[in-house]
Amino acid sequence: MAVTNKDIFEEFCRRIREDGASDEELMQDYGVMPIYVPSWCMNGRNSEIIKDYTEEKLSPKELAMKYRLSLSRIYEIIDPVRNPQLL
Repeated sequence: MAVTNKDIFEEFCRRIREDGASDEELMQDYGVMPIYVPSWCMNGRNSEIIKDYTEEKLSPKELAMKYRLSLSRIYEIIDPVRNPQLL
């Protein structure tokens, strides 16, 4: 499995929060890497949309209106829940 920018960001945050890594340690480990900070829209908002779809049972149209997104964008976000891939 490939390492994503989000994986690097999560590991970076974990090192700061849990390990209490020093500035020097962080520079040694991540000094030459561009650290990508994921957008809340791509993570937090999309998670909320999926939660509203699965738990609150909002329709795609209701989600589009609530989050001010196009209906096609809502379908893209909820597609993994609507059409789960078989392993």
